[in-house]
Amino acid sequence: MSTLLVDTSEGVVLRHEIAGAGSRLAAGLADGVFLALGYGFALLAVLLAASFDLSGVSQFVLGILLGGSLLIAIGYHVVFHWLWSGQTPGKRWLGLAVMSADGYPPTPFQILVRGLVWPIDVLLTLPAPVGLMAIVITERHQRFGDVVAGTLVVRVPLERTQFEPWPGESWSTLPARVLPLTPGLAARLSADDLALLRTLLTRTELDADARRRLFIETARAYSQRLELGEFQDARVVLREVYLFTREMLVARAA
Repeated sequence: MSTLLVDTSEGVVLRHEIAGAGSRLAAGLADGVFLALGYGFALLAVLLAASFDLSGVSQFVLGILLGGSLLIAIGYHVVFHWLWSGQTPGKRWLGLAVMSADGYPPTPFQILVRGLVWPIDVLLTLPAPVGLMAIVITERHQRFGDVVAGTLVVRVPLERTQFEPWPGESWSTLPARVLPLTPGLAARLSADDLALLRTLLTRTELDADARRRLFIETARAYSQRLELGEFQDARVVLREVYLFTREMLVARAA
């Protein structure tokens, strides 16, 4: 079993199990079924519309669907990986996700590059698809698109794929704030911090002692970096820092 170890700047080591050829093939087949069903329904709808459309628009759309099937397949992978934080419907179903090789979420550029190389991995067969062969023989089970883009595919707990800590809550509306956080501290935090905290807070597979130690180590690291002083409860620190980081990043993007 291959494992990705991510040694974060906070001194916290995160472990991710790298997905093998079997689970990735199953996810790819599932995505193929989903894509084929969606494509088939769209094609059928356009064909039905074309029988009543005298303007020729439906014929034009039909030509795009037939001639651009490969681009549609690439778009499926790029759009879903981008919108669903490294997952497609097939990967989400099987609890897999694309991750940057440094352990952080993939960037839009990595997702695009990975999607553009996808046809080579899937359509070039010698005698099996070269992407599947690459997954089998490479140390970290990467297809060519992963190697070029600097990504890999890891297993994530199924319950974590759709979980966002404290949805609907915000730091500024907390009834009682314990930490001396101020907007000026937002410059010390980034999207990587948000991703790290989200990963930590949703790791339900850890036993209670390991989870407690990891929480304390991470809370201590952020307390030192943000000069928050001593704390009594690591869970309170992580909750406030997470909500603060999420709110500040949203405000910065707006």
